[in-house]
Amino acid sequence: MSATRPTDRPYALVLGIMQDGGLPHAGCRCPRCAAAQADPRHSQFVAALALVDPRRQPAAVWLIDATPDLPSQLNLLAQELGPHPRRAARLRQPDGLLLTHAHMGHTGGLVHLGPESMDVRQLPVYGSGRLLVQLGQMTLWQPLLRNLDLRPLPAGQPLALAADLTVRAVPVPHRDEVGGDTVAYHVSGPQRSLLYLPDIDAWSDWNEADVSLTGVDVALVDATFYSATELGGRPPVAHPLVPATLAFFARRSQRLLLTHLNHTNPLLDNASEARRMLAQQGVQVAATGQVLGL
Repeated sequence: MSATRPTDRPYALVLGIMQDGGLPHAGCRCPRCAAAQADPRHSQFVAALALVDPRRQPAAVWLIDATPDLPSQLNLLAQELGPHPRRAARLRQPDGLLLTHAHMGHTGGLVHLGPESMDVRQLPVYGSGRLLVQLGQMTLWQPLLRNLDLRPLPAGQPLALAADLTVRAVPVPHRDEVGGDTVAYHVSGPQRSLLYLPDIDAWSDWNEADVSLTGVDVALVDATFYSATELGGRPPVAHPLVPATLAFFARRSQRLLLTHLNHTNPLLDNASEARRMLAQQGVQVAATGQVLGL
C-alpha cells in the first residue's frame, strides 16, 4: 500500500474517507469543520474508491460510488483518465460506476454527470436491481438518466473488468428507507483482493460475514463513529462503533483500513488518543490518494 501507482497491474485508489456530509460538514461550526472552512488543507472528501487497470491504453477506470465531491475526485484520476477524445480541455469519462446504495454520499455525485456538467454518454452504472429501479424513477434526473446505461448486478455474480480483475456485489445490512438495498464490493485482482464496505448497521447482523471475508487481503470498512458521545444525545445511528469493528476483526487475518468517518470522529486527529490506540492494534485510517495494489 503506497501512493505510487503501478503501471503493470491493477490497483485501487482511495478517493475520500468521509461520511456522506464530508469535511467540512454543511452548517457545522465545530472546531474541525471551522478549521476546514478556513483552510481547505484541512478538508476531506466523501468516501469513494476507484479501480484502475493501467495495462489498457488509456487506463481503464471504474468508480465505486458517486459522491458530492465527484468533480474533485475525478481530478485525482486525471492522469489515468486522460483527455476527452473530442474535447481537449476535458477529462475522458470513467469506464463505469458501481453504486453501493442510495444514500446521499453514494449517489449525490450523479448530478455532476448530467448535461449541465460532465455530460457523460452511455456510462455503465452498476448496482442492485432495486436501486437502479429507484434511480430510473427520478423524474428530475431524466436528462441525466438518458445518458446512463443502468446495468443491474445481482449479488454474487462476477463482473469481469479484465480477465484477472473481477468485482462481486456482497449484500450487507444497512438502513434502507427507499428499498434500494446496500452492497459491499469484493474486488479480486491478479495478486490481491479487497472488500470495500463503507456502510453497515452492525457486524452481528451480517450473517454472511465469514463467507464474504474468506480470502480477502484488505478490508476497507465503515468507521463512521468512534463512540456514542459523538451523537450529542441523539438516538444511535445505524453504524458499528469503531471499538466494535476492531473487536470483530481482531480474530481475522485481513489488513484493516477504516473509512467513511463522520466529521466528529476523533480518528481524524493524528495526535488523538483514539488514533494512538488504533496504531497499537496495527490498524490504519485510509488516506485519500492511497494506492492498494491488486
